[in-house]
Amino acid sequence: MTLPQIAQLETPNTELAQQLSPEAVHKTFLWDFEKGDFVLKDGKLIEVSGIEYVKIWVEKALRTMKDSLIYEGTGYGSEHHTLIGQNFHPDFSRAEYERMIREALLQNDAITQVDNFVFSQSGEKLTIEFKVTSIYGSTEGRVTA
Repeated sequence: MTLPQIAQLETPNTELAQQLSPEAVHKTFLWDFEKGDFVLKDGKLIEVSGIEYVKIWVEKALRTMKDSLIYEGTGYGSEHHTLIGQNFHPDFSRAEYERMIREALLQNDAITQVDNFVFSQSGEKLTIEFKVTSIYGSTEGRVTA
């Protein structure tokens, strides 16, 4: 009995990924955040790319606690959840929210900048709005803490 010659196996060409257009690499399925489920058309998932991809990715990344069990060790998600309910100086909290949100979003190579943070407080509810610039254009982001 002869064993297979593993040395002859070929590895995928990594140059292929570099040759693909960004739209071919940055794709996801349309997600309805209110229903908490994928959007279907004729029973099939709807694939999106470009700025729609960025919007969904931003929302999912910010709703996910960094290193939650399913993403453990990947760095995916945001740490800003750890600040909720803490009694820090407002300037410190704002600076940390900005840093944590920016770090979470800049992990995606389609996102080039996160800036123009605006904080508004209504009772105990803090709303953070910001601009996300990507290779596909810009969009607005929002977090409620």
